[in-house]
Amino acid sequence: MAAKTPRNLHVSHSWGGGVDRWVTDFCNHDDHSENLSLENIGTFNCYGLGLRLVDGASRDELQKWYLRDPISETRVHHREYKEILKSVVADYEISHIYLSCLTGHSLDIFDLGVPVTKIHHDYYPYCPNIYLHYGGVCGGCDEQRLNACLKNNPVDFANRKSSVGHWLDLREAYIEALCRSHVQHVCPSANIAGHLRSRDARLAGLDYTVIPHGINMRKQNSFGGAEDGRNLRAVVLGTQHIVKGLDILRAAFDRARLIVDFTFLGGGPGGMELGSRYRVDYVERYDHGALSGLLSECRFDLGLFLSVFPETFCYTLSEVWAHCIPACTTRVGSFEDRIEEGENGLFFGLDSHDLVDFLLDVNWDREKLRRVSRALQDVPVRTVTEMVDDYYRLRDGSGAASGVLLPSSATAPVGSK
Repeated sequence: MAAKTPRNLHVSHSWGGGVDRWVTDFCNHDDHSENLSLENIGTFNCYGLGLRLVDGASRDELQKWYLRDPISETRVHHREYKEILKSVVADYEISHIYLSCLTGHSLDIFDLGVPVTKIHHDYYPYCPNIYLHYGGVCGGCDEQRLNACLKNNPVDFANRKSSVGHWLDLREAYIEALCRSHVQHVCPSANIAGHLRSRDARLAGLDYTVIPHGINMRKQNSFGGAEDGRNLRAVVLGTQHIVKGLDILRAAFDRARLIVDFTFLGGGPGGMELGSRYRVDYVERYDHGALSGLLSECRFDLGLFLSVFPETFCYTLSEVWAHCIPACTTRVGSFEDRIEEGENGLFFGLDSHDLVDFLLDVNWDREKLRRVSRALQDVPVRTVTEMVDDYYRLRDGSGAASGVLLPSSATAPVGSK
């Protein structure tokens, strides 16, 4: 292929979701360079059975490898993996690595003499279960708590193939790698930096730059108006899962559905039991290109976000904002950073009673929703191109124009209000 300079290598997984969307968007809107993506080939029981290299824009497969020594989760060192990586860097003249995900990979990524931008999409592998959530948002994680988490956490992303000792050794090596001078750190929201800094003094000493994700949607007003004399219409976007607040919704549902008519878009199999209930439309999956049409057709009065774990960004929040639909969310994670109460969204608590009380309140005072929607009409959509350009400004040292540098000297808690 015809080379541009520089050529980037994205290190990621092949499981879809927000990380895959970020990599795909970046590659398709990068006017500065070519992009390749190195993805794991694996299953839930073994993340790293192999690797494949694809062209970032066309998604054409360039090379594929199956490992003689599979990587169950993530390794500190893996000789076979490192040799593959070295050959990719040399053969394709890679000048920069964007590290999005380490599942099925090895920390040898940091040992290639190539600058690395670590995008903190989640907390793995510091947190084997990626969400920083075990009975609530985790404030810390020593050996005893980690052992209990690996055994009892219903959010069982970690495939339980490795010991607590493995995860602690990996965590230590990962922190040391993050502190190397050739590594830059990007967070989609400031809240992530706050969590990382609270975990380890070495992570607290790093500089983080906040570069929010962009989306490919034009601004349009699809707000339903919240007219009096009918039930409010609420949309719940994305996969239904316990970390996304499914237990809260289950407990509140018989009361909540008397106040609002629910539509679930892309709920997946997790919340299917809600789909047969009165005043509920449940769409298990949809083509993302159809989302604007669905939102415009249904004219929702509010978007509900019930996450109990600290979201690192939340694409669906950006999508309802692009359609002038008020976001009503729990007060956790990136929601705390991105939402100004009463200006571009509304908050409620983490209990099913909090949700019902909130719905009763906005049902009684619908002007709250109308006021937020009017304010959203003047908020521009942040594009993927703007996001990509910010990454290049960070690389060339001119700063991220739309981002915020959170230097290691910052003393205030990041993301606090």
